[in-house]
Amino acid sequence: MQNFIEPEMVKIIHQKPEKTMTIEMVHLPKGRFMMGEGNEQRAVVIDYEFEMGKYPVTFDEYDMFCEDTKREKPKDEGWGRGRQPVINVSWDDAVAFCEWLSEKSNQNYRLPTETEWEYACRAGSTTEWSFGDIKKELEKYAWYNDNSKGTTHIVGEKKENPWGLFDMYGNIWEWCENWYNEKKKYRVVRGGSWDNNAFVTRSAFRHVRIPTNRNNSYGFRLLRTLS
Repeated sequence: MQNFIEPEMVKIIHQKPEKTMTIEMVHLPKGRFMMGEGNEQRAVVIDYEFEMGKYPVTFDEYDMFCEDTKREKPKDEGWGRGRQPVINVSWDDAVAFCEWLSEKSNQNYRLPTETEWEYACRAGSTTEWSFGDIKKELEKYAWYNDNSKGTTHIVGEKKENPWGLFDMYGNIWEWCENWYNEKKKYRVVRGGSWDNNAFVTRSAFRHVRIPTNRNNSYGFRLLRTLS
């Protein structure tokens, strides 16, 4: 398991009374791994350290951004806000949040690339999931269509991966920074969601969406770069 970072308190100074946001990150090491599967599998070297959000971004966090920037808050479908993962956000919304948080904290937050996301998800594993190849075990790590009861769930309720990251599988799809291919029409989403089967939650599974799309299964996770 990797080193947890002391939670960072970010002041939201344009509100009265002032509010703070607790950002929990996990420090990830340099390394190498086999990305993808089948004929598309390839060796990748990560020659830098970075930090990844311990959880997907929640409504608590995203709502603070909306209040500070006078944006309309996304719908929660009646499933609750608070520590529920934020949904109904586009790629553009997620990038705007990262830019806002970077300015507020004087740190460099962004979406993970697809490569960084899979590296963090696999956490040193070479199997279908970070915990192995047995599908039945997914129940311990993810909210997906077999156990979600048709809704998202509070982040961190399932088991974490070997590097201390929660909800990498299921709950919500997570937007990645990069385009799917050179045509630059679709952005990549990873991890599967509450309404998907086990197959699409696998570490190597790729999925795409138009970046302006908003949906009740799309959210995102933060990456913080290090100098």
